Amino acid sequence: ALQTQSDKLGPADQLRLLDSIVSEASYLSTLTENTLQLVRLTSPQQELRRDWESLEEIIGTVLGRVRQRDLTRRIKSRVPAGLPLIRVDPVMLAQLISNLLDNALQYSDGEIDLTVALTSRPVAGQNAQALVISVKDRGPGIADEERELIFEPYRRGDQSGPRESRGAGLGLALCRAIAAAHGGSLTVSRRTGGGSRFSVTLPLDEPQPQPELPS
Repeated sequence: ALQTQSDKLGPADQLRLLDSIVSEASYLSTLTENTLQLVRLTSPQQELRRDWESLEEIIGTVLGRVRQRDLTRRIKSRVPAGLPLIRVDPVMLAQLISNLLDNALQYSDGEIDLTVALTSRPVAGQNAQALVISVKDRGPGIADEERELIFEPYRRGDQSGPRESRGAGLGLALCRAIAAAHGGSLTVSRRTGGGSRFSVTLPLDEPQPQPELPS
């Protein structure tokens, strides 16, 4: 329509069509990326490109992209300074966090909290440190019987939320697969007062890399 009838369309109609193009392109891009990454993770020959990374920098990059779709600034982040480095595939971890934030924006109203905490967990009879990334919303919540089903490919939860939405049901499946590939986990729980908390627990590798001394 824009190519063949632009002279017959007013500014408002042209803007509406352009918005539709941008929305559809973003949707198809996300769907393609999720599909390719999920296929990559299920291939036994594929290895992660892991390196020592700053979680603060990864989250900052993700927020810079996601907030282009968060025009009302609903996402509030709290990331402590001085976190230890984490050995991850930065592209995949960024995709995991981005998918969780997009999911919260799509299915909930109100503020969305992105937090990071350093914790310990029992591993082989010892306490090992881990980083927990949490995305918390005030949406309709997830029924108990659906809490595991939403992580299966091509399965989606109850769509009776505050707004119409669509998707292929790959985002959360990919998120859990990325967490598992890093030796971690992704769980969902109910929040007091309503909403959901998605928590990604990632183990910290030891020893931490030593800073390079000036020559």
